[in-house]
Amino acid sequence: MSTPKFIKKMALLVAIEATVGTIVVPVAANAIEVSDVTLTPIEGDEVDQGVIRPYFGASETSMVTLYRKVAFSVGFAGVGTAGDEPGWSVLMRACAASVTNTPATETVFAPVTDGIESVSIFATVDGQVYKMAGARGNVKAQVDAKQIPKWQYEFTGAFFPVEEVGAMPAVNYSKFQRPLGVNKLNSTLSLDGFQAAVSSFAFDFGNTVVKQDLMNVDTTEITGRASTASVTFRNTSVTTKNWIEMARVSAKVPLLLKHGQAATNTISVAAPLAQVGKPTFSDQDGIQMITVPLRLIPSDAGNDEWSITV
Repeated sequence: MSTPKFIKKMALLVAIEATVGTIVVPVAANAIEVSDVTLTPIEGDEVDQGVIRPYFGASETSMVTLYRKVAFSVGFAGVGTAGDEPGWSVLMRACAASVTNTPATETVFAPVTDGIESVSIFATVDGQVYKMAGARGNVKAQVDAKQIPKWQYEFTGAFFPVEEVGAMPAVNYSKFQRPLGVNKLNSTLSLDGFQAAVSSFAFDFGNTVVKQDLMNVDTTEITGRASTASVTFRNTSVTTKNWIEMARVSAKVPLLLKHGQAATNTISVAAPLAQVGKPTFSDQDGIQMITVPLRLIPSDAGNDEWSITV
C-alpha cells in the first residue's frame, strides 16, 4: 500500500526571474503564505488523431501543448513596518504591476504594459515538487463585510516533470501580516465622495493571460488588461446619489477603499476614473442593497487606472 500524500502539507515559493522562462530556485524568504490552493499539475491542448477504422471506437489523442497552473489566496493586508514591501509584492510584479517603494514611508503598485516580469513557482506537496517557469497571472481582491479579505491569484507557467525530493523546503513568512476583518472599525469605501455602507467590494486586474507554445517559443504572455470593480452597499435616495442616472450617462467617478486602522498593516485601492455601470438591487436583512459595477479607465497618460498603496 502506498504512503498517502497530505495536501495540507504544502509550501509555495515564488521568485522573480532575471530572464523570462529561466527557472530560479527560490529560498525560504520567497515563501508565500497561501490558502485555498488549487494546483493543476498538467494542462494543455489535446488533439484527437481521428483515425478511421472498420469499427467504432475512440482513436488516440496527443498532448500538443503542456503547461501548469496554480491558483491560491493570500491575505489582503499591509506591512509590519512602514516602507516595507509586502510578501505578496513579487506576485503583483508577475501580474503586470510596477512597484515603487519609498523607504520608511510606503509602497505603491500600479499597472504596466511593457516589461512585464515573470516568476518561477515551486509548489511542494508532501515532498513532491511541481515547478513552473515563466509564470504570469491575474489577481482579484475580495473584500466582504464580516469576512477576512483576500487576494485571489491564478498563475500559468511552463511544465516540468514532478520531482520527488522527500523533505519540505524551509519557509519564512515574516513579510506577511494577519489580514484584519472587514467591518466599520477597519474598513471604509468612498465612491464619488460618498461614504457607502458597503457589504462587498471586488476588484479584478482583468489581465488577459495566454499560453503560447510555438516552434522555439514556450511562454506565458499577458496580452491585455481591462480592470473592473464592483461595490455592493445600502441603496441611497436619489437626492443623495442617483446611481441610475450616473450609469445612464456613464459617469466616471473616483473610488477609494481603505482597509486597516493604523500607519502599518493598512492597504488602499484607488481608481480616479471608475465608470459607473448598470446597477442591480438585492435584499440583505430586509434592506435594499445596490450593486454598482465599475470599469476602471486609464487617463491619457495610461497605466494609471488604479493604484494600490501599503
